Amino acid sequence: MSRAQRGISRDKNHKASRKIFHRTSPGHVRDDKKIREGKVDYVLICGKHPVFTALKQGRRKILEIFVTENSVTELKNFLAKNSLQNFSSLIRLVDGTVIEDFVGSQQPHQGLLIKAARLPVQNQNSLLEELCAIPQGEKLPLLLLLDQISDPHNVGAIIRSAASFGVKKIIFCEHHAPQENSTIIKASAGTIEFVDLVVVTNFNNLFEKIKKIGYWCVGLAGEGKVKLSEVKDYKNIALVVGSEGDGIRDLVKKNCDLLVRIEIDKEIESLNASVAAAIALYEISKI
Repeated sequence: MSRAQRGISRDKNHKASRKIFHRTSPGHVRDDKKIREGKVDYVLICGKHPVFTALKQGRRKILEIFVTENSVTELKNFLAKNSLQNFSSLIRLVDGTVIEDFVGSQQPHQGLLIKAARLPVQNQNSLLEELCAIPQGEKLPLLLLLDQISDPHNVGAIIRSAASFGVKKIIFCEHHAPQENSTIIKASAGTIEFVDLVVVTNFNNLFEKIKKIGYWCVGLAGEGKVKLSEVKDYKNIALVVGSEGDGIRDLVKKNCDLLVRIEIDKEIESLNASVAAAIALYEISKI
């Protein structure tokens, strides 16, 4: 089932240097209060997998790398294996307590933390330009829209599921878009490095534009008339997932082409937003 004919045409600037490792004292790096209050223009990424993924993908500027003695050899080997020795001058050898000053004592960090710039955010115009450049007849990429989902753990978990099922575009509405932070990155297990974050002014305006190029806007809602298993009859899907408390906003829901439901036990009221998103993405990825 398809829509009518489309109506719209569709750093690593660090100089390579000797491997110099600077030992840093806690007083040099402690600005955790500002981090929690959102007063810094960088994010903190901790844990081996998220850190190594960010370094390897090269999508964000790396400002500093903090590592403990127990992890420094593994870091050096990783940089050498992936020809990333240009990051060596950014390494700061620290005690574990210094990293805990940044992320808290309850946050597993495995002796590794990087201070890095946030990922670039795409806007609606650049998203539409990219979609319209796809040749006529080719399958359009699955889009995921998060309506009023701002809890960082949920956002991170959804990003992880989305990346696992090949979703490259995760779209937020401007007034409800969470700023990328350490919790989101950690909850995504580093998979945020593989997706594009898109922020638009208005979902309903975006719906109008993407419907013209062949998208079906599908809302995930408990009251949906269509079973999730029946979504296979549709191609080029933009999936909308709402928050656990309020779900999809009424006007956004009204402008969806159809609402689909996940069939669960009648005794259970609803699923966690990230779990529901993962189930829906799995089903749609099979189309």
